Amino acid sequence: MDFIRRACISIWAKKGKSFLMLILLFVLCSLVFAGFAIQSATRASEDIARKKLGGDVTLTLDMDKLMKKMEKSNGNFEEIPPLTLKNIEKVKNLKAVADYQYIVDAFAGKVDKSPVKSDKKEDDNQAGGMTVAGSSDGKAKMPDFAMMGTNKTNSLATFKNGKEKIISGKPITNKDKGNLALIEKRFANQNKLKVGDTFQLKDLETNKSQKFTVHGIYENKEVSGSQQFPVDFMEPANKIYTTVDGAMPFSHNGSLASAKYSMTDPKLIDSFKKAAADVSSVDKDFYKWDANDAAYKTMMQPIQNVASFANIIVIITALAGGLILALLVLLSIRERRFEMGVLLSLGENKAKLIGQFLVEVILIGMIAFSAACLTSEAIGQTVTDQMLNKEVQQAKDDEANTPSGGMQMATVIGGEQDDKPKGEVIDKVDVHISQQDMVEVGGIGLLVVIIATLLPCLFIIRLQPKMILSKND
Repeated sequence: MDFIRRACISIWAKKGKSFLMLILLFVLCSLVFAGFAIQSATRASEDIARKKLGGDVTLTLDMDKLMKKMEKSNGNFEEIPPLTLKNIEKVKNLKAVADYQYIVDAFAGKVDKSPVKSDKKEDDNQAGGMTVAGSSDGKAKMPDFAMMGTNKTNSLATFKNGKEKIISGKPITNKDKGNLALIEKRFANQNKLKVGDTFQLKDLETNKSQKFTVHGIYENKEVSGSQQFPVDFMEPANKIYTTVDGAMPFSHNGSLASAKYSMTDPKLIDSFKKAAADVSSVDKDFYKWDANDAAYKTMMQPIQNVASFANIIVIITALAGGLILALLVLLSIRERRFEMGVLLSLGENKAKLIGQFLVEVILIGMIAFSAACLTSEAIGQTVTDQMLNKEVQQAKDDEANTPSGGMQMATVIGGEQDDKPKGEVIDKVDVHISQQDMVEVGGIGLLVVIIATLLPCLFIIRLQPKMILSKND
């Protein structure tokens, strides 16, 4: 173990070069630490973002793809294939699913009961030029009622936030089948309907009527409907909730509007989307599995950009630090040729000479690593804050320059309101150095030190004591 003692003496004797190597290794460890800490903070932020956005995945029309298809075909494209229960019947049985909800948007005409009239309606033919449904005779018809089929009314946004509430009867649940209806209080009062009574609705395309039983009566706190489209079916009082199979005959092509699945854990969203795509027979050209991905991207884009840059820093630091360290070791070997020649002439093993240089660098590296463990958290937090602030500001500028989208169709036709949480940019992360980070950084540092030391030390293998001493003379 004499080479270890010589390594310690050499470090102390060559304080300047030892200090220079210490600074190099400290910077190397600090930057690698910062990179790993930012990666850990990014993973933690992903979990936080998913929890804030909730664990819901919705199967719905992919409007981006539809718009692109319309642009390519100059507004004319193939018929959208219907989304049926048969297409997705296996999805609700996946282990990740805690609950599910189907939505059917439809319209109906009056038969034996009249809708609540819009206060702003002046003429049946004046509705902002809007037509919704066509009959079998080819003439456009304006609906009297907006219908929503669902398997669970209590899970709808308007019922959860208290905008609508049941005042008589029962809500619609998974167990309910057939033509059951929840009607609004004003419509019920006008037509003198109570729970258990029946009324008829007409499909505007086929003109066929179906009888519905009043399953419950709800109250909507909204006084009037759309200011832009003053028509009867836009009035809140004329919105009828029914079962999925009750609304299907009135919907276009018998299609679901959407299917929403709640996860047992938000972390399962990605695996669920893959599994759902495998077990369902949904046309991927028209529909998508959406986990509020736009909001998630908005929240995570700045921190992900920082994390990507941190990855580059780690790679560049490791490579550049290794090259500089190898150069320092090579220069040290060249300056100590005479010392090595004397040791070799005294019978010292070449492997122990290499070991001496390796021990010197490892001892200095241990000191640098220990110092980096104490300071890297503060350094990483400062670096992250600076980089993240720039990315957040850039994201806000991009958002300000992006034109807002058009009017939401769900609002226009009386569908379910969007209750998805809005994504706010993550502008603050807490950087922490974990034990796992220490192990990984220590492993990378040790690997860099060994490689950067051993490569220049290959020069020693070629040395002969007589040649070294004769050149020195």
